[in-house]
Amino acid sequence: MYSFLKEIQSIWMTVRDENNPLTELQCLNCKAIFPKNDKNCCIECHSEHLIPHAPFEVLPTSGRFLNDSGALPRAEDKSNKSADDDNDSVKTTGTAVTVSSNFSVATTNTDLTSHSTNKLFIHQTNFVKADHKLELFFDVELFMRTGEVLCCYLFAQYVKYGRMRTVDCVLVVSNNMVYLCKWKPNDKPALKSRHRLSQLKYLDIGLNYQHFRMEWESKDAAYKILLYDKQKCMKFMDSFTLALPSSTQVTKVSDSTISDIQELVFGIDKTFELFAKGKMYRQIMTNSTDPRWEIRDRNVMFRTVEKCFPGTELIDMMLEEGDYKSRAEAVEMAHQLLVVDVLHHVKLEEPFKDDGTLYRFSADEEGYSAKQDFKVQENLNKDVLLYQLCYLTDKAKPTPISLIISNVKVFLTNEYHQWPLPRLQPPLPLHLRGQHFQVLHEIDISQVTMLISSQDALSISSDSKSFDLTFASNSARDEVSNLICRLWEEMFGFPLDVFSS
Repeated sequence: MYSFLKEIQSIWMTVRDENNPLTELQCLNCKAIFPKNDKNCCIECHSEHLIPHAPFEVLPTSGRFLNDSGALPRAEDKSNKSADDDNDSVKTTGTAVTVSSNFSVATTNTDLTSHSTNKLFIHQTNFVKADHKLELFFDVELFMRTGEVLCCYLFAQYVKYGRMRTVDCVLVVSNNMVYLCKWKPNDKPALKSRHRLSQLKYLDIGLNYQHFRMEWESKDAAYKILLYDKQKCMKFMDSFTLALPSSTQVTKVSDSTISDIQELVFGIDKTFELFAKGKMYRQIMTNSTDPRWEIRDRNVMFRTVEKCFPGTELIDMMLEEGDYKSRAEAVEMAHQLLVVDVLHHVKLEEPFKDDGTLYRFSADEEGYSAKQDFKVQENLNKDVLLYQLCYLTDKAKPTPISLIISNVKVFLTNEYHQWPLPRLQPPLPLHLRGQHFQVLHEIDISQVTMLISSQDALSISSDSKSFDLTFASNSARDEVSNLICRLWEEMFGFPLDVFSS
């Protein structure tokens, strides 16, 4: 009896999916439910972020099936269980239909571009509508609750906090849960971990939208998702953020990454950053016509103090011209400038005071050396103009790298993706601690001789060596190519040779 019911159910699901799909859709933006239309957009708010709406009584889409007695088996709540990345995939208990192991993703919504090493970039443009086999996998083997439906999904890679290896994955977000499934070409995804969507504490978007990190409060529940593509990440975030609960804090963590790049890749001493800030503030106050802050001679106790200013005027200027969140934060920065002798009290007293106490920039002192200004300018030529994930394909096995471009150089670096460290997780063990970036190669832009562009790839040739890079998309490749050409032309006054193959 059971085998007969299973066969009938399988035939019904096939007919439903291929000839009579669900006719109702739900909008993720305004939550409206309406009949499917040819425009594939919401009839209320015209949003394109839609998901199929499955009524609770439709059994095959709920992941629950008839048992031997013809009744529904008792549902098991596994929402708080997760699998370790080093173990086998999570097993579902009870009776369930198994998706065929001959699994492949249709190319209606995704375009698979395979490299010779079987490393894949998924050119995904639709993040809310999956093909037939993926929908079957989601409904049968992932979604464990009646009424659980797909919100969005993403092909990417992830690195779990406290683990070294990178895993190709499918990230699946339903209206209740977040699933991470290990994925290989032509294989069925294998569930590795799942967490409640309502308990997601932080969603941190990385520098240049190359990755993002999800963090839950429970131990080891932090995952860095690597996308290699700015446009893909931004489009996925449009769908993902609509499904997030209001309690999830969405932030950008680019500042710490830029700081690590400047220190570990560019080799900039932190002191030079303070000198650069001091030089900028001095220029603002010297050239300003605003009477609220100005550097001028002042009479104090029957004597003249040359080229000075009150501490409170400096803080007022810093708050208006800088990006400080509070007056206390600006005072702390002014004290750091005082410590490294960018400015000093006219009587050489410390610490910095936010009052009428008079200060003077060191550059306004007699006998100030211009050598320090040269060092500041030298380090100011090392801004982070571009940060891009890609593959270095010079060798037999492509190497994932982080490409960083400054005003004068291109850096190919190995990035340790445990950084930036999450907020709620315990410290890393000693054997997993390491630097955020390690420089593999650096190329002077002035020594670049030509660029060779091909499908999702770019070859950078210099006087000494050439480097072959593979990107996740043509837009990522073009962003790198266009920036190198612009910097090269600014140096020499004529365009760099760029060839297509």
